[in-house]
Amino acid sequence: MELVQCIRDVFEEEGPFLGSENNMDRKLFKEGNFYPVYRDENSWITVDEEGEQHIIATGSTLEEDFWFTFRFRIA
Repeated sequence: MELVQCIRDVFEEEGPFLGSENNMDRKLFKEGNFYPVYRDENSWITVDEEGEQHIIATGSTLEEDFWFTFRFRIA
């Protein structure tokens, strides 16, 4: 298990390739908050503010994933 801190608000996106994060979408992770992250066979998983699970990184380390490093840091 790792502990990560959100460095910018993360919103639910319409689709995986749109890349837009705007205030009209549901906020999943709040800037400044900490989240425990667990590794499974292929990805890193945490839960959002409402307790729903999300994959926030893939790869053997968190630092390998650009999506993760743009939104979180390891605490």
